[in-house]
Amino acid sequence: MLISFIEKNKKEIFFILLLLLFFYRSPFIFLNGRFMAEEGSLYFANAYKFNFFYSLIFVDFTSGYLNLWANISGIISNFFDLKFAPLISNYLALIPKIIIIFIILYNKSLLFSKFEHKILFCLLIFLSPANVPEIWLNSINSQIFFCIITFILIFIIFDTNRINYYYLFLIFLAGLTGIYSCILLPIFFFKYLIYKHRQDFANLLTILSCTTVQLTLVLYAKLSNILYEEKLHSINFDLIVNYIYNVLIKAFLGTSLTKYIYNNLIIEINLYILSAILIFLFFLLFIFFYNQLKSQISKNKKKKFVIFSCLYCLISTSLVVMVGGVSDYVGGRYAALPSFYLLAIILIFYNFFDKFRIKFFFLLLLFSSILTGTYEFRPSNHYLNFLDCNGCPKWENEVVKFQKDKTYRLKIWPYPKKNMSLN
Repeated sequence: MLISFIEKNKKEIFFILLLLLFFYRSPFIFLNGRFMAEEGSLYFANAYKFNFFYSLIFVDFTSGYLNLWANISGIISNFFDLKFAPLISNYLALIPKIIIIFIILYNKSLLFSKFEHKILFCLLIFLSPANVPEIWLNSINSQIFFCIITFILIFIIFDTNRINYYYLFLIFLAGLTGIYSCILLPIFFFKYLIYKHRQDFANLLTILSCTTVQLTLVLYAKLSNILYEEKLHSINFDLIVNYIYNVLIKAFLGTSLTKYIYNNLIIEINLYILSAILIFLFFLLFIFFYNQLKSQISKNKKKKFVIFSCLYCLISTSLVVMVGGVSDYVGGRYAALPSFYLLAIILIFYNFFDKFRIKFFFLLLLFSSILTGTYEFRPSNHYLNFLDCNGCPKWENEVVKFQKDKTYRLKIWPYPKKNMSLN
C-alpha cells in the first residue's frame, strides 16, 4: 500500500523533498531573511526612495541591462514593514526555483521522457557545484534561474495549437530579467522553423522583443561610457584557463576537490599547456561520442535539435560570460550557467545512447557532479557566509538604528563590506 501511494504521488513527494533540501541549505535565510549586496543597496533602496513606475523600469546602466525581477522584488518588499522586507525578497527569489521544478515534473519535454531523468535533471540544477552559494535566494541572481526556465520551455512538447499565455509571461519576465535568456533567441527561431507550432511562434516573438530591449540598453550604456569599465573585454588565454578551471573541471569535481588537485598535484605544471591539452581532449571526446550517436540522430530531428541547441547554449553563454564578466574571472555566478549547460549535455548523451558502457560513463559523470555538489551544498568553509549569519549584526537592530537616525547606513550581506542607504 505504501509503495502504491509513493508511486501515485512520486512527483509531489519529490517536490516536497527538494523544498526540504532548500530549507536545509540555509535555515537562517528562510526564517530571518537577508539582503545580498545590490539586492538591498540598489534595487530595494531604489524602490524605497522612488515611485512605483520609476522603480519598475529602473536600469542599472553600470551593468547595462534591465533586471525586472530585482525591480519587482524591491517594489513588493517595500509593501511590508522594513523588519520583514529582506525575508519577502528571499521568498520571491524562491519562486523561479519552484517554477523550474513544476515545469520539469508536470510537462512533456524533448529533453527526457522518464521520471528518473527528470529527477536527475532537477538534482543537476540544484545539487551540482554549479548552484554556488553566491546565487542562492537573492533577487539579483534570480536571472540565472529564470534563464533555466527559458531553456526548459524551449523543449516543452506542445500537444495542442492553443497558445499558453503563462509560458509567454515566463519568457517575457525572464527576457527582461537579464541577457542570459535572450542568448537563447536563435534556438526559439530554429524550433519554430522545425515544428511550426503556434506556441513556438509566440515564444519567438516574445523573446525577440525582450532581446531587442536588452541589446538596446547594453549598446546605450556602452556608447554612453556608463557601462562598468571592466565589462565587454577581449578574451585572452588567462581567461580561458580560468574558464576551464571554473566550468569544465569544477562542474564535475566541485570546488574543494578541484582546489586540492590543483594545489597538490598540478601546481608545478604549466597551466597553459595543461589547458590546451584539456581543451583538445574535450573536443576529441565530444567528436567521438557524437560520431557514436550520429547513426541514431541522423534521421531523428528531435535528438539532433536537442543536441545542437544545448551545444549552442554552452558555447554562446560561455562567450558572453567571458566577454561580459568582470576582469579575467568566470567563477561563481559567471560559471553557473555554462556549468549547467555542460551538465545538461552530459545528461542528454546519457539519455540518447543505447550502449550500456557509454551510458555508464555519462552516469558516472552525472553522479560525480551531484555527489560533489551535495557535499558543498551547505559548505563548511567561508562560502557559508553567503548562507548563514556568521558574526553579522541582527537586522532588527539595524532597523531600530535606522528609525532613530534616517542617515544611518544599514549593514547588509556580505558583511562587513556592504551597507545600504535609504535616505
